[in-house]
Amino acid sequence: MGHETGTSERLLAEAARWHARLAAEDCTDFDRVQFQRWRAASRRHAEAYESAAIFSQRLERLAGLDETLRSMADEAFAMGAGDEPQTHAGPRPFRSRRAQRWMVPAALAASVVAALIGVQLSGYFAKGAPPLSYASSDQSRRDVTLADGSLVHLDVDSEINVSFSGAHRDITLVNGRALFEVSHDASRPFVVTAGQSHTTALGTHFQVQRESQQVLVTLTEGSIAVTGEPSQSKWSERLSPGEQISLSADGRVHEKRAVDSQAVTSWSRGRLVFRGTPLAEALQEVNRYGRRKVRLGDPDLADLPVDGNFIAGETDLIVSAFAAALPLRVAEGDVGEVILFRRYKADVP
Repeated sequence: MGHETGTSERLLAEAARWHARLAAEDCTDFDRVQFQRWRAASRRHAEAYESAAIFSQRLERLAGLDETLRSMADEAFAMGAGDEPQTHAGPRPFRSRRAQRWMVPAALAASVVAALIGVQLSGYFAKGAPPLSYASSDQSRRDVTLADGSLVHLDVDSEINVSFSGAHRDITLVNGRALFEVSHDASRPFVVTAGQSHTTALGTHFQVQRESQQVLVTLTEGSIAVTGEPSQSKWSERLSPGEQISLSADGRVHEKRAVDSQAVTSWSRGRLVFRGTPLAEALQEVNRYGRRKVRLGDPDLADLPVDGNFIAGETDLIVSAFAAALPLRVAEGDVGEVILFRRYKADVP
């Protein structure tokens, strides 16, 4: 094997170990910082990581269906179980039980290395392979590290499709809400599609939300361009940090406004922050995370402004705080839900 081929193989193996480490449940902030340093050290590092991640995910799917691939992964695990990174830039060695918890994905990644240098697995992968999909449950959020090092925070009950190539990075928000921390790569625009809208970013933090017939795009850091493509005319708006644009799913109606971006994205930190938020809008957020649902018994309460910083999912505590600050009376519904009515002087004992 020539020197260049050997070097590529070592890079892919190192990238595969990083991919496995980032996928582990006990991956630490220190690990992520070290990975970002390793990736930023060379474009070849970034390309190797992307290749290893994409092929590993595809292989993992196929391994669940094909006995040959499953046995190859087992063999790779047996060969790689004792390996440790040899460079200071690579992941730290693990010799405890923690190591065993993230070596299984490394087994698949090791098989990926074999595929990438042209042995046995090459026939499984085609350029037109379907995009990767990531989804969260209706009870928990999910963080996803993409092949380019970008981080996606998926809110509850959310789904994205991911399609990367050498020329583009395309994400489709199928439903729900996602906060993107985009890894800079000027040669490959990062584009998020929701309905007929397209949000393009180069190294930035922004949120896209899609529900029913509405799309909301909020910028927290950097710069993005939001483009709509309705059938009759195309439009484009550039956002600055702290701005949000709302549009219909068909890309026709759009409106830009200033918002508190830290409050809008507080869900990604496990909090619900309200600052003059209309009560009806606040309850939509509360109901995303609480098992007990809250609804308004009086529609004219919808615009009452609420303030506060709460833990997502603590429905009873949030309702109690609302009732203490606003003229609200709390009642129990027939199916365990909470109903809010206006409280009058006669209701006070």
